[in-house]
Amino acid sequence: MASTPHLPASRGLDALFAPRSIAVVGASHDIRRIRGRLLKLLIDGGFGGPVHPVNPSRAQIQGLRAYPSVRDLPEPVDLALIAVAADQVMEVLAECEQRGVRAAAVLSAGANGVPVGERLQDQVAAFARRTGIRVLGPNAEGFIDATTGLLATFSPTIETLPPRREDGTRGGISIVSQSGAMAFALYSRAHAEHVPVRHLVSTGNESDVELLEVVDHLIARGGSRAILLFVEGLHHPERLAPVAARAADAGVPLVVAKVGRSTAGQRAAVSHTAHLTGADTAYDAAFRRHGVIRVDDPEQMLAVAAAASAGMWPQGRRVAIVTTSGGAGGWAADICEQAGLDVPAFDEAFKRELARVVPDYGSTENPVDVTARVAEDGGSTLLAILARLGEASGIDIGLVIMSLVAPGRITSIEPELKALMAQAKRPLLFHSPGAASPDERAALARVGTAHVELRSFAFAMRALDDYRLFRERRQGRHGAASTDRTRPAMPRLAGQGPLDIAATRALLDAWHVPMPPESLATQADEAVRAAEAMGWPVVLKIASPDIAHKTEAGGVALDLRDADAVRTAFERVMASVAAKAPCARIDGIQVQKMMPPGREMVVGTVNDPDFGPMVMLGLGGIYVEVLRDVVFALAPLDAGEARGMVDRLAARALLDGVRGQPAADVDALVGLLVAVSELAAAGAGEIAEMDLNPVLVYPAGQGAVVVDALIVPQPPAMQAQDKQRS
Repeated sequence: MASTPHLPASRGLDALFAPRSIAVVGASHDIRRIRGRLLKLLIDGGFGGPVHPVNPSRAQIQGLRAYPSVRDLPEPVDLALIAVAADQVMEVLAECEQRGVRAAAVLSAGANGVPVGERLQDQVAAFARRTGIRVLGPNAEGFIDATTGLLATFSPTIETLPPRREDGTRGGISIVSQSGAMAFALYSRAHAEHVPVRHLVSTGNESDVELLEVVDHLIARGGSRAILLFVEGLHHPERLAPVAARAADAGVPLVVAKVGRSTAGQRAAVSHTAHLTGADTAYDAAFRRHGVIRVDDPEQMLAVAAAASAGMWPQGRRVAIVTTSGGAGGWAADICEQAGLDVPAFDEAFKRELARVVPDYGSTENPVDVTARVAEDGGSTLLAILARLGEASGIDIGLVIMSLVAPGRITSIEPELKALMAQAKRPLLFHSPGAASPDERAALARVGTAHVELRSFAFAMRALDDYRLFRERRQGRHGAASTDRTRPAMPRLAGQGPLDIAATRALLDAWHVPMPPESLATQADEAVRAAEAMGWPVVLKIASPDIAHKTEAGGVALDLRDADAVRTAFERVMASVAAKAPCARIDGIQVQKMMPPGREMVVGTVNDPDFGPMVMLGLGGIYVEVLRDVVFALAPLDAGEARGMVDRLAARALLDGVRGQPAADVDALVGLLVAVSELAAAGAGEIAEMDLNPVLVYPAGQGAVVVDALIVPQPPAMQAQDKQRS
């Protein structure tokens, strides 16, 4: 598979993150102050190149010769760490340009409440664009590179918890965060779990260097087993796809905690789809499309990091649980199954093998109850069971539950357990129901495994297996021959409201979206002739660009079976609409062949300003906004992604047939989703929203059809903005 190229914007970061020489501007002799701690950590970390303090008030600082200004440096340095008052930053950056400095990290924070364009970050951004000097920050808390001893930060966390070196049993992970506080909070948690942190970068206000550039740079550097990201919002969301592709090619999972709000769904919306779009829907869809693991809390994030650091990559979801307590094993089994893992029954041959070492009063079922014997025999029973578990078929993951409150249970068998772990063919992790001793946690890390909490363990194993499946699907898509069919040209769409019936039908027909026979009538007799031509029964619907929801205006009449019924309904619909929407423009009445009942679904699209068109699927009819069982994905979709949307519905079982009902034609629904997604992708600059509701899905082999459709063009102003972005 061809690798994803570097992002052009990530060039020039070597001077920032791998400098040969550094100036600390604003350095202080007082290590209790930020400016003093910054220099002290840089010296203590063992950075191998020259370090030049810059401060006009001292000739020597912390044992190093100091210089009055950047202009007075004895050489042009690669990196300037700037820790001066905010109103002095731009003057220092100007000196950096004059002295040939290649990169800068601005640790100073500008004042709040300053108008856009006048903020420190705006001035720094303009400087970086003009000069080409790469700038991290402002308001960054710095970065570390544990592989070279480069500690370019003032964080007291690093002073208290120096980076751990990788020892071969654990690989390093990296942390990139828009919040400095969260970056070092995650670092401290990783340190407590004995997970080595290879790189940490706090990006601050991202006037120039932004989070995804840093991620791309770290992937290119290599060596990270996972990259943890704390994200408030992506400044350049279009970079996510190439960066995530590069990470997938390298086998480096991106694990993201995303907070804050996107701009999706904040404008006035016409369709059900847009109303149902949450603040974070687009980020969810983008992360799922690109194989990014999204977490809800630090425990989940660190569980994934610990498993990845220890090389614990599951090849499936079948968990074997070994426990000293039947109750704890049952609890763990429940949690695993709730998370989507499987706790299968062992085959009889394996149970007979376990019976050789499990006490008679224990259990060889899954979960395996070895009782308290493991505390009485020096760990020989546990080691014997784990050795057998390592050879068992039908198991992908092992979980050992035993008390590690008192020191000694792991340290006493550390050499034997390390040898066993070195031969393990599947993840094998430990959980202590009581608070695990720090010594035992450290011993687990030394042997190449980790202590985990139950829910975060289940999440991590499911997430990493999902990541494996994502990479397999991605490789399959890269290796498959292209089957793209010729697609029609997307017409220009005009107007401020929904498209009329003719334009809507033309678009859906062009993209092979199935609809019933229909015709537009302006008089009752014309409606009768149309109904007779298409066959009874029929439906009448008001045709108006000003009425998005026809039922609410009394603009629909169903199950009309003869000419008199059509004439009566025609007049009734026109009168109702005139009363309830007197200002609405009326094009006529749509006469449509009434389709037989089917499973009602809703399919729609909305155009997110950050990630482009998204497709929505949910339970349809009048319940879509009540039950809100909806899922979203970025357009366009392939058949596998469309089927994945169907499978993610909470009401998925309804499509399989319940209480004697036949299974629905999921293949036809998948095909319809793909077609709609291709239309949405082609119309990204033209279509704001689509709402196909209801979509009737018939029994397997009988197809699916769109009964009602609403298409809203992008307003002209939005179309102009889309063209500027492209």
